[in-house]
Amino acid sequence: MQVIWSERAYVRRQAIEDYILCSFGFTALRNYEEEVDAWVETLRSNPKAGPVEPILANMRKEYRYFVVEDLTKGIYYVEGDTLVIVDWWDTRRSLDTLKKGL
Repeated sequence: MQVIWSERAYVRRQAIEDYILCSFGFTALRNYEEEVDAWVETLRSNPKAGPVEPILANMRKEYRYFVVEDLTKGIYYVEGDTLVIVDWWDTRRSLDTLKKGL
């Protein structure tokens, strides 16, 4: 299965990774990246491993999510043989604000 990162998800992920590096150092960043990579590999073989995102349940697409380090949430959907990661949420922010733009 092909995995595509939207520009929005990629930019938000990079911002969080920059924050982790500056605040907690390289080891913390490496651990975070390894957890993200592990989730992406799990989703390649089992795209429904992530639960449906409840606040997006009434959208046109079936949005699912995975949580990394309890602080970030990758939002994705599956279309054919492609998994699209459309957003990267900092779970400390208001979910109503985060869902805008999807």
